[in-house]
Amino acid sequence: MNPAVIVLSLLFFTSAIMAIAMGIAWVQFGHRRHVLSWTIAYSISVVQWALNGAGLFLGSPLLIGLTGLAIMASATFTFIGVRQRGERGVTWPGLLALGIPCAMAGQYAAFAQNAPLQGMAIPAYAGIMMLGSALSLWPRGRRFSAPELAFFALLLLFALFQLCLVASAGLNWGGPRQDMDAYRAILALGLPSIYVGTCVSAVLVVAGDLAYELRHRMQRDALTDVLNRLGLEEAATRAIANAKRHGRPLAFVICDLDGFKTLNDNHGHIAGDAALRGFARLVTIATRRGDIVGRLGGDEFGLLLVDTDAAAAADVMERIRVEFGCLSLPQAPGAKLRASFGIADLHEGDQCLDDMVARADSALYQAKKDGRDRVNIWRAAA
Repeated sequence: MNPAVIVLSLLFFTSAIMAIAMGIAWVQFGHRRHVLSWTIAYSISVVQWALNGAGLFLGSPLLIGLTGLAIMASATFTFIGVRQRGERGVTWPGLLALGIPCAMAGQYAAFAQNAPLQGMAIPAYAGIMMLGSALSLWPRGRRFSAPELAFFALLLLFALFQLCLVASAGLNWGGPRQDMDAYRAILALGLPSIYVGTCVSAVLVVAGDLAYELRHRMQRDALTDVLNRLGLEEAATRAIANAKRHGRPLAFVICDLDGFKTLNDNHGHIAGDAALRGFARLVTIATRRGDIVGRLGGDEFGLLLVDTDAAAAADVMERIRVEFGCLSLPQAPGAKLRASFGIADLHEGDQCLDDMVARADSALYQAKKDGRDRVNIWRAAA
């Protein structure tokens, strides 16, 4: 069997599997824009490899020209998908300024049967798109995940491979057509493994994103979008360990909405839900990046304030208490919103969040006993 047929068949079926996998991921997991772009990219690749095989078999300049356009379109949608995933925009004028000359050169080369020119124009564009995709994949404000790092490395390798093709074709500029044997050998030996590797890493990136989203949903409270009890406990374990390791202060606060049952009884659960969302929003805005906000259940919230002692935490909670008292609910006009707060410092013997919860809960109980709508520190209540 002709080796070219084997290579093209492998690439064709790999692209088909990838298109199906990405399409299923797009349909079943939230219709993410970047997954749709990658679905389109691999769907075009299916057509591309079919055109390539037919063009080689029939010797048709038209099919070879269409193959070049399909390669460019697939690379473009790959680039667009990476940009969309990172919530980065696409500079269309620059993309068109690069793509139109390469497409025109590729079409001219196909119909003029200028193999070196076509071997430079199309891979050059694809290589730039792969390099742009790799650079766009670079995370902002965090580290690479393992799937991202693999995808990044393979995109760079893909870009380097395309550069090698451009260089090989350029060496044959003006020479006889049969001198493209080296170019075809590089293509046959390198493309299958690099292409398949890039496909696998792209699937892993999508799977990693889905796993992160699932984990995120499991750890978030659906009503208020702060951490739930599970998420709070996991974050607290890391925060407590970090505070002990570096000898830094850490304060835990329990917040309880006063008269929440009365608000629900008099104005309905919609008003109660609005009060919970409003309180969570106030707390999130008032705390710093790195502080941890969670809902313990019902109308109780828990906060971990890093690098903060109880006295400083009390100042923050006092501001939140005042602001919450000024919050108005369209669902409950005239309702008085109040909250009580219990605060505890991290002690040397604390092993988990429950150790701090017990002291903060005791301080909260004392705040309720003293008349509600106040901030209380555990040491002062003891």
